[in-house]
Amino acid sequence: MRNTIVIIVCSLFLVGCSESPKPLDSGTAVSGMVWKHSLRSTVSENSAAGIPQDARVDVYESIIIIRLTDGSRQVVPQDFVSDLKIK
Repeated sequence: MRNTIVIIVCSLFLVGCSESPKPLDSGTAVSGMVWKHSLRSTVSENSAAGIPQDARVDVYESIIIIRLTDGSRQVVPQDFVSDLKIK
């Protein structure tokens, strides 16, 4: 958990310090899963939640920002996301 927080804070710092960071890709989610633990971890149990189909998604080099229709945002390291499809 501590490593996850460090990754997110460092990623936000790097994105925030660069000149007008532009996402590699953006769109509306068609499908995707956000996992509790990194997909690279050796944790035996890992649960996931689906990304809502109407969420706006911005994919950056090391993070993915998911914007929900209620205005909230979720910042997730890329290795916590699987099967992401956007249109």
